[in-house]
Amino acid sequence: MKIVYVYKKNVYAAYKAAYLHLKLDANALSQEVLKKANREVKPYYLGVDEDLNEVYVADGGRNLTIYKNVIEGLASIYGEEIKIIDIK
Repeated sequence: MKIVYVYKKNVYAAYKAAYLHLKLDANALSQEVLKKANREVKPYYLGVDEDLNEVYVADGGRNLTIYKNVIEGLASIYGEEIKIIDIK
């Protein structure tokens, strides 16, 4: 399964949630990492959790509903399970 933490404005919350999910040190998030945060509307791979789920962080763009529909549609085409977690 692929897990995508999607944000619109709060990049820090999305990265912190993904770091906590991966059991990484969330205090290690520096301003430099957040400044380089992916501002494109594509998933950024962070790692694999203990259940072998791939964890991603992505900017949801202008409309999160459209982004979710596109990602879920692509996942169904390729036969992948996906879980999208919206960080507001």
